[in-house]
Amino acid sequence: MRKIFLQSVIALSAITAFMSCSKDIEAFNASAIEEKQKNDYASSFVAKYGPIDPNQSWDFTTGERRLATRGATTISTTIMENGISWGDPSKIKVTAGNANWLESFIQVNSDNVTEKNGALLNAMVKALPEKQKQNGKPVVLVAPSSGFWIYPLFSGGVLTYDLMVKVGDQEPVKVFTKDWINFQTVNGMQKVINKDGKYVEDGTVNMKGIYIEAPVGTAIEVYIDNIYCYTKAAGNAYEKAFPSPAGTTNGRAIYVGIDEGIRPEIEGVTLKENAVIKYIGIEDISAGAPMSGDNDFNDLVLAVIGNPDVPQEKIITEDHYEVKTCVPKRYMIEDLGSIGDFDFNDIVVDVEDYTVETHKVSYENGVIKTDEVESTKSAPSKAVIRALGGTIDFELQIGDTKWKKSENGFEVTTMYNTQGTIDYDKVLAEFEVSGWNAGANNISVTVTEKSGNVFTITFPKKGTAPMIIAVDPTQKWMGERKSVPSSWFYTE
Repeated sequence: MRKIFLQSVIALSAITAFMSCSKDIEAFNASAIEEKQKNDYASSFVAKYGPIDPNQSWDFTTGERRLATRGATTISTTIMENGISWGDPSKIKVTAGNANWLESFIQVNSDNVTEKNGALLNAMVKALPEKQKQNGKPVVLVAPSSGFWIYPLFSGGVLTYDLMVKVGDQEPVKVFTKDWINFQTVNGMQKVINKDGKYVEDGTVNMKGIYIEAPVGTAIEVYIDNIYCYTKAAGNAYEKAFPSPAGTTNGRAIYVGIDEGIRPEIEGVTLKENAVIKYIGIEDISAGAPMSGDNDFNDLVLAVIGNPDVPQEKIITEDHYEVKTCVPKRYMIEDLGSIGDFDFNDIVVDVEDYTVETHKVSYENGVIKTDEVESTKSAPSKAVIRALGGTIDFELQIGDTKWKKSENGFEVTTMYNTQGTIDYDKVLAEFEVSGWNAGANNISVTVTEKSGNVFTITFPKKGTAPMIIAVDPTQKWMGERKSVPSSWFYTE
C-alpha cells in the first residue's frame, strides 16, 4: 500500500513538474513571439523613416493650455475694413429724429428691402422690437479656443459713441466711431449728421468688424464709450451720457435669441459648417443718464462669429469668475495587427487634463481693470475616442482607467472613422479617466491577436521605434494604410 502511495506521489509530482514546465515554455514562446514582432516592427520603421536618433522623443505636443483642440498663444486684433453688407439698403427710409422703420420692417418681405442678409435682419427685428423691454442674460466673455469675429449688425438711437473692444490686459481697441445720428441704421445707409436731417456728403454708414485671437480664458470686454446724446438740458446740444461705458462690463449687454439656421453672409470670410454664432444686444443709456433708457437692447446689435468656437460665457459673482481649461494630447497608436503601414490610426484618442481657475477682477470707470488668477484646482480628466482603424481587440489603459473595444458596442473587426470621408470631430466614445499624467504619458494598450497572442504596447522611450505617438489635437490622422509623413518624426 505504501509503495503504491509513493508511486502515485512520484507520478503526480512528475505531472505537476511537466505542467509547470509547459506553462514556462508557453510563456517563453509568447514572449519570444512578442519580441520578434516588435523587432520586425522596429526594422520596418527604420527602413521606412531612417535611423532613429537616440534622443528622439515621440511626444510632439506643445503643452499649451486651451479650452478644446485649438488655441492662440498671443493676443492679436485686426480691424476689418468693411462691416456686414446688406447690399443696397436704399429702400429703407432714412430720416432723422424718431422715425421708426423697425416697426414696419417686419411686415415687409426682407428680400425686397435688403439684397443680402435679409433673413438675418428680419430675425433681429423679431427678436428686439423697439421699446420692448428685454430680460436676457448679461454677457461677460472669455476667449475661446479659436479666433473669432465681432460684427455690428444694427445701431439705434440718436446718440454718438465709440465701439471698444478690450482683450485681456491690452489697451482697448476702437472698432468704429458712430458719428451719425440716424435713429436706426445698417451698413450702406447714408449718414444723418444733425437734428435738421442733413446728410454727410458721400457719407455712408460702415460699422466695421474686428477679428480677435487670444489665449483661452482671456477676458473679452465689448462696450460703447464716449456716449453723447442730444438733450434740451444741454441747450439743444449734445452732452455726454452717464454712466458710460455700456456693454459687457456692467450688465448692459445681453444675449439675443436669433432664429437658428440663420448664418451671416460675410464678404471674405468662409465659415465652417460647425461655426457657432451668438448675438449680443447693448443698451446705450441706463436710468440716471441725461436721457432715460428703455432697456430694449437694440441700440447696438452685434454678431459674434466663431470658426468654429465663440467666446465662452463667464459669470462674475462678487468680483470672481471661473474658467475651465485643459492641456490636451492626441495619442495615435499602431496595434501590431499589420506591420508596415504606419498609418497610426488603429486607435486615435484625445485625453484632456482639466483645471479650473478662479479669477478676481477689479473695475475702473465700469471697465475691468485687473484680472488675476486667485486659485487653481484640478477637475476630472476626459478621454475621447476619435478613430478605430484596427481589426483586433484591445484594452486601452489611460492612467488607472481601462476601456476595451469589444465591451463598448464596437465590432472588433470593423474599422471606424479611418476610411472614406473622415470626421475629425467625431466622438466614438467618451469617458472620464483618473490617474493620467500628461508628462509621464502613462498610457498603454493590450492587444489580443486572432491567434490568441496577447501583447502590451506602452508609450515609447526616446530613441526606440514608436507604436504610440503624442501630438496636439489639431493634428489630423491618416486614412487607412496611408503612412504618416517623415516630417512628423523630424527625420528629414
